[in-house]
Amino acid sequence: MRPLDDIDRRIIALLQADSRQSNRALAEAVGIAPSTCHERVRELRRRGVITGYHAAVDLGALNRNIEAIVSVRLRPKTRPVLDEFLTQVWALEETMEVYLLSGSDDIIVHLSVVDTTALRSLVLDEITAIPGVVDETTSLVFSHTRKRVLSPLDEPSG
Repeated sequence: MRPLDDIDRRIIALLQADSRQSNRALAEAVGIAPSTCHERVRELRRRGVITGYHAAVDLGALNRNIEAIVSVRLRPKTRPVLDEFLTQVWALEETMEVYLLSGSDDIIVHLSVVDTTALRSLVLDEITAIPGVVDETTSLVFSHTRKRVLSPLDEPSG
């Protein structure tokens, strides 16, 4: 994959900040012709640099008032056990994100639920019942922030 140039970097930063802006506004902000901008964005999508466009929503407005992180350990840690766990946890409507890890925990599941009663039921009745789960630790999320605009990192020199 060819490296991103300064124009690509500016396009990516602007789209991360506001992906709903028009191609004309984006081109003007970057200082290139709209046709060039359109082609640049299309090429960034083709190369897999831009993977999609998403609406940020208020979880409370969706009646998802509680967020939790569930750290899970699986045994045996085999591909079939992992695949079955992922299939079942992704089928839960409360699942927002899943991370596969190295270290003492194998998986982290980020959930959002209506209330703590729903969380208790989800963890005890659904997640721990998935074959291969031998331990879980659940933590409530008090606050969740995320950088919405990320810059490419330079390769380490030397």
